[in-house]
Amino acid sequence: MFEIGNTLREARLRRGLDILDCEAETKIRAKYLRAMEEEQFDLMPSPTYVRGFLKSYAEFLDLDGQLVLDEYESRFGDYDARQTRENGIERRPPPRRPGPSQRRHRRRRRTELRLLWLAIGGVVAVALLVWLGVGSGDSPAPLPPAPAAAPQASAPAQAPAVEPDTASQEGPVRVKKTPIVLTGTGTIGSWVQVRGRDEKGRVVFERILAPGQAKVFKVVDGIWVRAANPGELQVTVNGKPVELDATATANFQISREGAEVVD
Repeated sequence: MFEIGNTLREARLRRGLDILDCEAETKIRAKYLRAMEEEQFDLMPSPTYVRGFLKSYAEFLDLDGQLVLDEYESRFGDYDARQTRENGIERRPPPRRPGPSQRRHRRRRRTELRLLWLAIGGVVAVALLVWLGVGSGDSPAPLPPAPAAAPQASAPAQAPAVEPDTASQEGPVRVKKTPIVLTGTGTIGSWVQVRGRDEKGRVVFERILAPGQAKVFKVVDGIWVRAANPGELQVTVNGKPVELDATATANFQISREGAEVVD
């Protein structure tokens, strides 16, 4: 039987260390180191801390940590147990924050658990489908017979269809379009505005036809033309020249029959 406090203090002094040196090396606060050397274990946070600090401090001082711990248990173990019963649940040291490897391990475990639950869910879903008869190899249950259709009143007899005359050699009639050419002549040419069919038609062309410039229109019914300086505008219909009976700005209706002045 030996005194724990004196043993720790003498071992420290033999190594020429002070309390602050031991605090820096063991990471145990100096007040707890002094409490152990004074055997004032009631100043420690809890018996659990006392046991851990005692063993660590003794081994740091090259002592037998287990021997020092056994001596503590033989002298103060009953007292610690009694204090625990009187004070309630023993205080525990604050939990350590997990390191990177522990966090990765936990994440991997959580992923494995999720996959496991997904697999179980899939098995349960397949079993439920089989139980309901979906996707099984058994032939499907026969459908109930369709209700008999109500008798309908007989429709009146229709005349026999007339077969089309496939022997006819006639093809679709193509409408021949008439080419109308407007050409600028003289020294300045003529300004023209061209509409489809009549004065209410859509404007399809509007510009000055300089001398030598021509514009071709291929139409079925004809075109409506408003011309400025018609004396220098040449008109041909189907390759034949057509006279414009006007010298000032006027409106013309031009077709395959010729050209006439219109209001």
